Amino acid sequence: MDASPSPRNQQLDFYSLYKPCLLCVETEGEDGEPGIGTAFHIGDGYLVTARHVIEGRRLVNLIPASYGNVSLESVEAVYPSDPDVDLAVLKTDFSLDYYTNHVSFWGRTDVRKVDHIEIGGHLNDWIDDGLVLMKVVAFGYPPIPTSPEPQVVAVRGEVNAVIDPYVGSKDPLFIISPMARGGFSGGPVLTEQGWLLGVVTSSLLTDHAAPELGYGAVLTIEPLWELLFEHRIFPASNADMMYDLRYAWGFSDDDFPFNQETFRRLKRREDASVDTPTSTEANRTEQGDLSP
Repeated sequence: MDASPSPRNQQLDFYSLYKPCLLCVETEGEDGEPGIGTAFHIGDGYLVTARHVIEGRRLVNLIPASYGNVSLESVEAVYPSDPDVDLAVLKTDFSLDYYTNHVSFWGRTDVRKVDHIEIGGHLNDWIDDGLVLMKVVAFGYPPIPTSPEPQVVAVRGEVNAVIDPYVGSKDPLFIISPMARGGFSGGPVLTEQGWLLGVVTSSLLTDHAAPELGYGAVLTIEPLWELLFEHRIFPASNADMMYDLRYAWGFSDDDFPFNQETFRRLKRREDASVDTPTSTEANRTEQGDLSP
């Protein structure tokens, strides 16, 4: 992204653009041991995190990175039916309305703001080595010594490998170059275009070594789509991508809570894509252009 946007198309830097969508998740185990993880907003108050960050733990606090508001009383966790999928969606009253409608930036009158993260459309069958060396940005809340409060940490890196693990996840994992650290769990990994490549779930290591000695593992997004379809959660603009993917989950137009204007817009876009040669779509996939 252009760090020095032109006056006609002003845009925040990548970190500032997506930081409002991040939240720190503070929990406590049955033994009182504190835990920290990350969650991110996908629209309409729905937050995504890793299952192990909150399952079986008491939620102590949700701390928005900036501007957002949320109450713990509103939180309801939704899990995949498969207990091995390390994902969770939190139904909350999280809102960035104040940021969207009232926050302004001095001397910049036309700044693009983002209030949720868009999920990519790369289903498992489409993932191959063409995504290796794709540049990514990971966000999380690893504890920083001497910092008096949790701070969002952003790390640039790249996809180093794609694996199909023989234990644990049944879905592909992206291995990324940023060092694995506690506190990144549940955090988003975004492409440079700003769409969600996957969710940080674990550090792959042996012999109970420190997380920093392992590989950072990022779960791809098909299980997240499955969770959203299973519970009929249609968050913000991500519902548009769900409409594109509806046939994979056996959904019809009647399942979507769109108004007629939105349906007409999506139908026009869908009809236009019919005229696109399939080879073009194949080339987009091979080049890693899977943005929503």
